[in-house]
Amino acid sequence: MAENLLEMAEQQLGPTGISALDSALGIPAGKGESALKAGMATTIAGMLHRGTDRSGLGSMLNMVTGHSELDLSSLSDLSRDSKRMSDLEESGDDMLDTIFGNKQDNIIQAFSSSLGVNVDTGGNLLRVIAPITASVLGQKARSQNLDMGGLATLLLEQKPYIEDKLPGDMLQELGVTSFESLGEGARAFSRGHAEPQAARTPEERRRGGSFGKWFWPLLIALAALYALNMCARKDRVEDRPSGVILEDETMITGEPATPSAPAVPETTSRDTTMEAGTGGNFSSSFREYLNNAARDPNREFPLGIQFAPDSATVTSPSVPDVEALVKILREKPGVTIAIEGHTSGEGDEAKNQQLSEERAEAVRQMLVDQGIDGNRITAMGMGSAKPIADDSTEEGKEKNRRISVRVVTFG
Repeated sequence: MAENLLEMAEQQLGPTGISALDSALGIPAGKGESALKAGMATTIAGMLHRGTDRSGLGSMLNMVTGHSELDLSSLSDLSRDSKRMSDLEESGDDMLDTIFGNKQDNIIQAFSSSLGVNVDTGGNLLRVIAPITASVLGQKARSQNLDMGGLATLLLEQKPYIEDKLPGDMLQELGVTSFESLGEGARAFSRGHAEPQAARTPEERRRGGSFGKWFWPLLIALAALYALNMCARKDRVEDRPSGVILEDETMITGEPATPSAPAVPETTSRDTTMEAGTGGNFSSSFREYLNNAARDPNREFPLGIQFAPDSATVTSPSVPDVEALVKILREKPGVTIAIEGHTSGEGDEAKNQQLSEERAEAVRQMLVDQGIDGNRITAMGMGSAKPIADDSTEEGKEKNRRISVRVVTFG
């Protein structure tokens, strides 16, 4: 049986922490425990609904792993500090916006009504519970090194625990027809995890096994026949007089070819290199962002850096953007960041997810090697979950292959 994260959070908070929330947020006496579980259920349901496509699920993984982990056992101390509580609510407001978008106000209204409190109290409570939920999910994600598929499975495993805790009108506000259909799109990403495999019957597994016995040998045989056929065609072409040959809509002539750039080696991965940027552009943009009180907390800044094909080995002779980042982090010791690796949508998803993680970790290590505290840096592989350009074009794929920096806390 999957672990109940609602009970896990309640145990970590303890009676003192829940009582502190009651006092700080004006929750009626005795409603703290039910309010906590209702708020976490609401947040998890929203994440399930948001995580039905790659971009949404990537945003959820980014949110829970990039958020600073809360010490829930000391929440009573935090609740007595008005500045820290205000910062926590501000962080929670950003999370709710990421999860619910323009439906946030309606969800807060439904949540508040279910608890019998006014909208201000309900909104403040949900803004605190969202970071608590993200912190608990982040603990699991980091300890188990979960990727998008792992997070999808973890969220789906919570459905039995949240069903009777949700506000009555919440699914309607989300546009979900039934609780059973909530988060169904996330199942497509949970492949390779226990839940989908357990759902198969022994007979289905036998059929799958017999299919594999004949399918792969047949595929290999067809590939061999195709190779022999292409060799025969090549021999026939070479036996003909030189001239013009039309094949597969490609023209080949006997005329001398114009010089061309060296071919880029093919790889098994979707991702090869990332274009180098200029340290000056990154440095000035990043500094301006940090000094702007109206900044977008989710903005990312690409780093100019080059890697060997299908590898996390940096090939850039120098990396001005990384050097600029080191200088800024030294100047602003309260800033913590997430280094995110991204790929295009081409190739094997699992391999590219792993490659994006390895490249993000390589950049993190470069920062640590230059004296930046490793606790200030989170490395995350996003795979192809957050494209910034049209992935159906080569130009778009190049833009989507990137390493970026996102600020977690501004200090």
